[in-house]
Amino acid sequence: MTRWDIACALLAGALLAVGHDTGRFGWLVLAASVPLLVAALRAPRAWHVAVLAFVAGWMGEAGPMWFYGRILPAVYALAACQALVFMLTVLFMRGLYRRFPAAVAVLGFAVMTTALDYLRGLVSPNGSFFALGYALVDIVPLLQTAALAGVPGLSFLAAVVPAGLAVLCVRPRDARAIVSWSVPVLAALVYGSWQLAQPPGPSVRIALLGDDRYAGRVFHHPDAGPAIAAAFAGQVAAAGAHGPAAIVVPEKMLAPGAAFTPPPGSVVVAGIDAPASGGRRLNVAALYGPGGAIATYLKKRMVPGLEAEYVPGTTELVTQVGGLRTGVAICKDMDFAQDLRLYGRRDVGLMLVPAWDFDRDAYLHGRMAIVRGVENGFALARSASQGLMTLSDAHGRIVAERRTAQGPALLVGDLPTGRGGTVYSRIGDVFAQAAVAAWLGLLALLMWRRKCLAPSAGFSAAPSSPSPR
Repeated sequence: MTRWDIACALLAGALLAVGHDTGRFGWLVLAASVPLLVAALRAPRAWHVAVLAFVAGWMGEAGPMWFYGRILPAVYALAACQALVFMLTVLFMRGLYRRFPAAVAVLGFAVMTTALDYLRGLVSPNGSFFALGYALVDIVPLLQTAALAGVPGLSFLAAVVPAGLAVLCVRPRDARAIVSWSVPVLAALVYGSWQLAQPPGPSVRIALLGDDRYAGRVFHHPDAGPAIAAAFAGQVAAAGAHGPAAIVVPEKMLAPGAAFTPPPGSVVVAGIDAPASGGRRLNVAALYGPGGAIATYLKKRMVPGLEAEYVPGTTELVTQVGGLRTGVAICKDMDFAQDLRLYGRRDVGLMLVPAWDFDRDAYLHGRMAIVRGVENGFALARSASQGLMTLSDAHGRIVAERRTAQGPALLVGDLPTGRGGTVYSRIGDVFAQAAVAAWLGLLALLMWRRKCLAPSAGFSAAPSSPSPR
């Protein structure tokens, strides 16, 4: 293990720390792993690669540890698991590179990354959180791949590019290796450009409200409920001057019994934190029409370790806003692609989402919700306490955005709606499942090839490539 190898690993880890799971510099993941992968392809000993990759992978989880470590200490164990997965993926690519054409190694790194992101999302209480593909949310042409393959398609692109660049550094004249990563990226860019040229649905005016002074207050001080309701009733009345079709109040902001009279032609979606029998609680989004609360939605997905006492919901809520089919969800629900596909299959063109973030993760968690919109063809109106108030169209473009504050906050914008019903919402995770099959096939082939080469390794005086260690 040379100083150069160590420097490559530290550089890769630093770039991953800035790009992966932190939000604003996600595009860095397209190059962040390149120094480490180059060192891995050239290193003579596998255990050296394992150590370097684990260190780089652990550094790359700095974002989640910074965001959530003070609130959810389990995130440190999750970060170590993520680093272990990254280490195994780098070793897998190295093994393929030493025994097969370089193009196979490039694709192997990408399909293993995609497969493990998908499999983890199936069993994790955090859904698709930690998926590499979210890093590409601000590269809007590539983001459109989510309408075909979901976030697994984005994870594939985010992995195949650095793998291809690493092989390009080592074997600059390997045409098949160049094709293996450049063709998928070019195809994604062409498709993305075509998608972005498509006309949007009709625009609808949305108002988002917030006031971080009241975030979570009704849980600890139920007697503050009437005062908080009165404060937001004033905000609703003020927002009504802008003529919105819908007004969104953040998650868990109000106590039961809060009542609103929406402005003419408008509805209000407000987050309510309500006690239930047996010491349980309800996380509710209430839909208010001219006659009061006309429907409620119960949050399906809870934050592990913080919302154990809340009763999860089981159904969707679809209504009409401005003549458009509109869905309602709450905060963490947006981390679960399989749940939001149910709205896409019902051709919902707009989602209204009360939310509550952790301040530090505002950009990351808000952008994850935007990906759900691209996957399913709906625009997003998300109002998050201690986070961002965001209006984004069905292609993930930001129409309007601002941070909440310790005081009344209002964001109003004309939001082009989506048309729902994307390829991804219809076929689901077929691409991810194909990646799992490809990964398992390559893994079996690698084990077979290694077994076949092992007996002859000791008799070969001059092997064509270094033997595995």
